[in-house]
Amino acid sequence: MCEPLTILGAISAVSSVAGMQEQKKAAAAQQRQYQAEQRKAEVQNVRSVRQQIREARLAQAAMTNVAAQTGGMGGSALAGGISSVGTQFAGNLNYMQQIAEQNTAIGAAAAQGAQAMSNAAVYGAIGNLGGTIFQGMGGFKALNAPKSAPVVGPYAQSNK
Repeated sequence: MCEPLTILGAISAVSSVAGMQEQKKAAAAQQRQYQAEQRKAEVQNVRSVRQQIREARLAQAAMTNVAAQTGGMGGSALAGGISSVGTQFAGNLNYMQQIAEQNTAIGAAAAQGAQAMSNAAVYGAIGNLGGTIFQGMGGFKALNAPKSAPVVGPYAQSNK
């Protein structure tokens, strides 16, 4: 017949192992979530870049059209206006690139944090499992040496 302490120790050990497995599953799910969010941000960035390209081309075409209608095709105003649109476009693309890089860094940091939390939970469960086994084997009481233990070495008293 099993002692209740042994049964409780076994239940605790099984639940600790199950908890560790669930922590690993949770960490993997969180990693997938961060990866999906990263892909979403990339798609949004591509869409924004395309929109910026479209708007720049429309602005340049509108300027060219007005210049053609007013007879200013060879003037410096048209060249300056088209150049200005190009410069603004380049600045906008640079900004979007910086935001994309920061989003990537944020996602990576969040994923590392989630992994660290999962690792901490697993190590905590392992510690709990060790504590349960230690207590099941008698704990600190089992570590006390018997008082009649023989002393060996240079401090042993000789019976001669």
